[in-house]
Amino acid sequence: MFNAGKKNNQTEKTLTSVIDAFDAEIAIVRNGNCSMLAMNEPARARIDPEEHSLTNCKRGYSCFFPQLCDVCTQRGSDPVTADIRDEDGRVFAVTRNTVEWTDGKTATSLVLRDVDEERGAKQKMYNLAYIDQLTGVPTRTKLKEDFEMMVPEIRQKKLSGIVAIFDLDNFKTINDTYGHNTGDAMLQRLTTHLLSEEDFRGHIYRLGGDEFVLLYKNSPGRFSSFDEMREYYMTLLKKTLLNYTMPNIEDRCTLSMGVSFFPEHGNNLSELLRRADIALYRAKAGGRKRIVLFEEDFDEAKQFKDMYINIQPILLKNGNTYGYELVDSDRPDETDAGMVSLSEFDRTLDALGLNDIRDGSKYFISFTKQLFNQAALKHLPKDKFVIQIYSARNVPREQIALYKQLHDYGYSLALVNLDRENLDKELIGLADYCRFNPTTMGPAEQARIISAYPDKTYIASEISSNEEFMAAQKRGFNLFEGYYFNKEIVVKKEKDIEPLKVNYFRLLQLTSTDDYVDFDEIASVISSDVALSYKLLRLLNSASVGLRTRVSSIFMAVTLLGEENLKKWISVLALRGVADEKPLELVRLSLIRAHFGEQLATSFQPPKDARHIFMTGLLSLLHIALDKSQEELLEEIPVADEIRDSLLTDEGPYSELLRFFRNYEYSNWEEITKFSRKNGISGEVINEAYINSVKWCNDLIDASN
Repeated sequence: MFNAGKKNNQTEKTLTSVIDAFDAEIAIVRNGNCSMLAMNEPARARIDPEEHSLTNCKRGYSCFFPQLCDVCTQRGSDPVTADIRDEDGRVFAVTRNTVEWTDGKTATSLVLRDVDEERGAKQKMYNLAYIDQLTGVPTRTKLKEDFEMMVPEIRQKKLSGIVAIFDLDNFKTINDTYGHNTGDAMLQRLTTHLLSEEDFRGHIYRLGGDEFVLLYKNSPGRFSSFDEMREYYMTLLKKTLLNYTMPNIEDRCTLSMGVSFFPEHGNNLSELLRRADIALYRAKAGGRKRIVLFEEDFDEAKQFKDMYINIQPILLKNGNTYGYELVDSDRPDETDAGMVSLSEFDRTLDALGLNDIRDGSKYFISFTKQLFNQAALKHLPKDKFVIQIYSARNVPREQIALYKQLHDYGYSLALVNLDRENLDKELIGLADYCRFNPTTMGPAEQARIISAYPDKTYIASEISSNEEFMAAQKRGFNLFEGYYFNKEIVVKKEKDIEPLKVNYFRLLQLTSTDDYVDFDEIASVISSDVALSYKLLRLLNSASVGLRTRVSSIFMAVTLLGEENLKKWISVLALRGVADEKPLELVRLSLIRAHFGEQLATSFQPPKDARHIFMTGLLSLLHIALDKSQEELLEEIPVADEIRDSLLTDEGPYSELLRFFRNYEYSNWEEITKFSRKNGISGEVINEAYINSVKWCNDLIDASN
């Protein structure tokens, strides 16, 4: 080690032994004349004394890092961190600090850590997740993340722009005739051309197959009018309308495009993609090789902003979840042949978040002729979706033929709306599931049908009491819808909470107040329970939290998680802990209510307290899990008066929101629309908040398992 003038100084010797212990390379210099005051062993190993100076950084150590001087000479005393490369091209993370040296004067410390492999691994992971391996452009996942970053500014009308979907005309013919390799080469030729144009570089994403998206955003005031923006983008996008060809192949591809504008046509990606899709189909129908800008009168289907989606559980006898029925605000319509339906596009999975809910669950959706669209047949998983067909008097033969065709494609069918007047034996024979509302047909008739077709799976709907649940089981029903949501269960006045459940309940008490959160007490409760300690440490290492800090105590783990995350995590555990004899759907619904309301809090005028709304939704069903009344529960859990009044009366500040939750769960769309209009909250915002809440809930439950 070389030092400037005080070789025998004991302090410098001590510093030498300390910095030599680091794996990183460390150099301490004086900026003015680049004097080298100290180097540790890893840094010194780079230096050849015959070729490089040991006393001057500029003529020695920095020769190995061309960018190091730029970092070293930056002004100011605040730490500076940057990535630089050595002469071999390896990436080093360098941290520059101003320090006081042993002579009392300031110096600059440079700590360099070799991060080349780490950065390379991260880049590979990024590429796998966000970059399409065939074309080299970003994927649908990256599109969603990029758009989500823009949403707050779009909603505040600080950003405008377009979402343009396009695909290659005649691509399927080339792919089928000349093979996938030729099809892949055609896609590469298309993207290579677009990426060579500055106007398109950085704006293109691949959705899948031959379908791509262009995303542009504009700062406020760039265009003086919407018409000016439309004209600008029409001119820009026309540059894509070329003939795309391959050597020795006569067939050629052209490009068709549909364009939607934000915020005029929506401020969430699913809605903008849906409307761009409608415009794209108009372009195809109009002769291809053209661009169509979305117009409101194109949207012959129900407006997405006026459509609500509810995901209702279907339970097994033991209360576990078998699947979900996707309930929207419209009934099946035989005139839907020319309309755009949610079932039509593979964007359905994105809009409803089905990939993020339950991989093993079945999803029951209503029949529509748009299911025969190739996008639906290709992308709606046949092992996951069950198509509901509706029983009626004298079902037309052509309608039955459509049902058979769907069944032949591999979809399971569920016959619903059965009653004594519309029993069609051919439809019953075709169905895999049969769903009854027990009140529309006598018990003897139901039992007779069930025994006549023992190979079917029978669903009892609108079960509203324990008695109806038990009776339906005896008649042979396998699945149940509605029993879980019964609010009028028999309340036991006393229920002892088992020892481990006491911990969950105590945690809920400690975090259900707006007062100071006692981290010491919470850590003490968690430390007393091995299962809770394990779950907390596992959560800290999960993707949903993303911490990689080494934890030395439960108290440290609690503080690392932070108050807000801690409260939500405890909400999940507490609900699961005290409700372990009840269906998991009780936990799920409570969490969805909590987050659903929290998402809507800022949309009220004036905004409502999101923390109070979260706790109100969370506690609105907990008394069922504990077999207590609401009054008994709130005697044990101290909550703010606003929450208490809302749970116990119809006049609390959040009582209306609780009624909204119940109406949404029962798909009372007329009441939901009244709520929407009264509070000035669009159906679009409500729908998006619900879907986000379902996805958030399942992420939390998965992280807590």
